[in-house]
Amino acid sequence: MPAKKINRKSQPSAARERSKSVGRSTPKSRNRTPARSRSRSRSRTTASPAKRSRTPASESKIRRRRSLSSSSSSSSFKEAQPPSRNFKTVPDVSGDKRAKTALTRDPLPSRFSRRIVDKQDVIRLQTAVHETSANPRSTGPHGCCPTVWQMIQKTFREKVCPSPILAFTSLATFLPFVYWLNFLVFTPAFIDSSSETKVPYTIWGPAYRFLGVLWPTDLCIYFDYRCHGFVLAYLLLHFLLARFVPFGFRASSLSETRRTDYRCNGFFTLIFISGLFAFAQFCKLDPLPSVRPTLLLPKHWLSLMAATGNIAVVGALVAHFASRRLPRSQLSPEGHSGNFFVDFWTGRALRPRWLGLDWKMVMLRPGAIGLLLLEVTFALAQWERFGRVSPALFALVVMHAVWIIDFFIFEHTQLFTFEVRHEGFGFFAIVGSLMFPFVYPIGASYLSSKPDIGRLFTAANLPDISQCITLGVGITLILLGYWVYRRSNNQKDLLRRQPNHPAFAELDKISGPHTQRLLAGGWWGFVRHPNYLGDLMMAFAQSLPSGFAAGFPWFYPLFLTCLLCHRIWRTEYLNSEKYGLSFAMYKKLVPDKLIPRIY
Repeated sequence: MPAKKINRKSQPSAARERSKSVGRSTPKSRNRTPARSRSRSRSRTTASPAKRSRTPASESKIRRRRSLSSSSSSSSFKEAQPPSRNFKTVPDVSGDKRAKTALTRDPLPSRFSRRIVDKQDVIRLQTAVHETSANPRSTGPHGCCPTVWQMIQKTFREKVCPSPILAFTSLATFLPFVYWLNFLVFTPAFIDSSSETKVPYTIWGPAYRFLGVLWPTDLCIYFDYRCHGFVLAYLLLHFLLARFVPFGFRASSLSETRRTDYRCNGFFTLIFISGLFAFAQFCKLDPLPSVRPTLLLPKHWLSLMAATGNIAVVGALVAHFASRRLPRSQLSPEGHSGNFFVDFWTGRALRPRWLGLDWKMVMLRPGAIGLLLLEVTFALAQWERFGRVSPALFALVVMHAVWIIDFFIFEHTQLFTFEVRHEGFGFFAIVGSLMFPFVYPIGASYLSSKPDIGRLFTAANLPDISQCITLGVGITLILLGYWVYRRSNNQKDLLRRQPNHPAFAELDKISGPHTQRLLAGGWWGFVRHPNYLGDLMMAFAQSLPSGFAAGFPWFYPLFLTCLLCHRIWRTEYLNSEKYGLSFAMYKKLVPDKLIPRIY
């Protein structure tokens, strides 16, 4: 039989065709479909344009986010045209090189994209302002050239404030100034001809006249081991309650470096320590009446103050050397200058967390609770001695009690205050927090021995009209100041936590760098620091019942005024550096710092 002819030429061609389709250069599709279904799907896409492919994200971003720099030839944006449905050829990025027609839409810039464009415009203007402000001679005549007052402020801020001489002077005079204020009340030196030859003597032993007061010369008073042990036990109790008490909620604050959590259980600490104080004062058990606070406080006042100052200085030294192990991101920008005196005064650590405690927040507790207990002790001592409490001292104690209780109820709002977020944890923060119970109650210590100041009735039991009016004005001013203080702080805290809250829908806001916004409405559109205004209103109101016969009751409001004015100056300088043009716009919208039409 004749052999069948085999077509050998067709086999190599088929093999070659197969090698072309399955070669290494051609990518394989994992899910292969029959040719008929593929052709149907291809013909369906070309026939009906209803099913369209997605525009790549990069092209849509380029098309939507149009900045001012891209249209430099035109001074404004082009008018938006209605969307047109047109067919465009979108290249396919898969292995198939054939183009597919898809229905795409030329979209308008969305609200979010328009916000991005506006923010880019603000950033460009900010950089332009910084470049022009770097060279004052090149600025224009429209108020851009710095005035003499601005140059003085800049010189004082850059040359005087960070100087080691100023830091050393502050370190050397801070504690002696606190002693001198207390000696003005307890041991004033009334020098006359009969007493010049005598050796001055106080309740704490022999003394030396200097700067109008009597300074006790017995060194054992300044280093009493019993008072040092009592102060250490008091501080240790605060630290243990803050660390291990499970009550209270956790408040979070996103700082510049990391996220920090803090348990707000300060109100429980206030109740617990106040209960211990009441037990020691009113308990009738055998050993306790001899150790009542009203008996021990006048005798050991100087020793307690000296022990608190000594322990605070040692704590500041420990915090300074412990901060050397912290990374640079957790240091205060003003506290690592390289000079020991500047760093020790300002504080190197910005927000230290050692042994599971937020030390900057915890150090505020002993001083606040100690202030309340000391003033209550002065009021009880006046009651035991004279049988009554003067209205001036009562108004002072009630005002500070309301202020401290409010501090612990709204303790979470302190996480966003200036001293917690920006100031370092150094000598000023530690010694100031522990020593202010011996500075703020200067008026209470003076009024404790003057029961007739602020009396509402005369010696004939007739009402004193002027004193009644003064007391009524003081109470009204306290309530009004507290309302301003609390509402403004709550509004600031709500903006920090929920910037898109409906309460801010109708208020003016200024866009800052990144995602930050400045509130230019509500309380913060009235003055730039309404919380400080409310605080000062309460401070001056509590001194009104004392009258103007003596200056000691007015020490607290005057001291607070100087402190808050300095803080306003520092806050506005930091805000101008942080927000730039946005804060300049805010200052134009809200020109008053503290008091409307005055300051």
